[in-house]
Amino acid sequence: MERLWKNNNIYRESGMFAGKKRINLMFPAQNIISVTAHVSGEVFLSGRDFYHEPGDNFITWSAGSKIPYLPPESLHPTAGNNLRLYPDPTANAVSGAVNGGNLLFDNRDFFALNQVDISYTTLAMDFSSDLDFQRDRLPYFREKLARQQPLKITLIGDSISFGLNATKVVDSPPFAPCYIEQVAAAAGVNISVCNRAVSGTGICDAADIEADYLEDSPNLLIIAYGMNNFAGMPVELFVSKLQELISSCRMKNPHTEYVVVSSMSGHPGWKPTPPGPDRIYAEELRKFVASQDSYVALADVHKVWCKFLERKDFYDLTGNGVNHPNDYGHRIYASVILELLTGKKFFN
Repeated sequence: MERLWKNNNIYRESGMFAGKKRINLMFPAQNIISVTAHVSGEVFLSGRDFYHEPGDNFITWSAGSKIPYLPPESLHPTAGNNLRLYPDPTANAVSGAVNGGNLLFDNRDFFALNQVDISYTTLAMDFSSDLDFQRDRLPYFREKLARQQPLKITLIGDSISFGLNATKVVDSPPFAPCYIEQVAAAAGVNISVCNRAVSGTGICDAADIEADYLEDSPNLLIIAYGMNNFAGMPVELFVSKLQELISSCRMKNPHTEYVVVSSMSGHPGWKPTPPGPDRIYAEELRKFVASQDSYVALADVHKVWCKFLERKDFYDLTGNGVNHPNDYGHRIYASVILELLTGKKFFN
């Protein structure tokens, strides 16, 4: 898996000129190594396509630039001949904006086509994930990992875990895999993965595939729901269903251990992903895992995602405009999970 950064080198940080002519960077850039189109790899030139001054934590779009720029009005499509609302398979907008309008949306590669990868060096590597390594949790999995023994992981969850909008899943260059494939490839052992995530589902839908993931009898069951529950399910019910799921699995597969994933946040201006419930869910999941024995651990994606959004814009990280990560977002997911499973630092 490609690291997000290491030793003051930042690798292919995602950015998008969406509604503004500035892309914020995670760190002050001493030297911009490259700015390239995410899909085509086209190289963009400083002074022609963008401007940057050493030490600035942003790049600026240049008039006449070859880098795509989406004006503010394009982020809120209005009625017209070209408006196609989800669930149209060719949708370019989704209804439900908090202001009553629409939001720019695409379930294929539109956002990847309009995003750039920025590699640079920095002298101010000041990011801390504040993640707990939870070394006392997942003892059986960790023991097998340390002994380089084959491991089986099953993943259940929603469309994020299914892999949308990783470019490999939507069949677009650069064909970057979804987060669970990155985890399996980077863990350093023989890990077989069964991805049973289903798009559009929530925690209650896990019961429909219980026979399948129980039959897998995995060493580790990763549970990644939440995005589709934020707006319609009280968090107490969500946690109760999560407890039922784990308790039922333990009765039938007593040696399986569990990782609960706290979801990324969605577009703050979309009714199904309003700001607030995502944070409440994440906090209750932290409490839930703390109350469990060592067979349950937390991959706190939400905590890290929010830290990225303190420095980056939502459109830098989105794959569909509302509630999916892009390739860079899948790298964030993978980094959080790998840090938990391996004990290695992926955010230093």
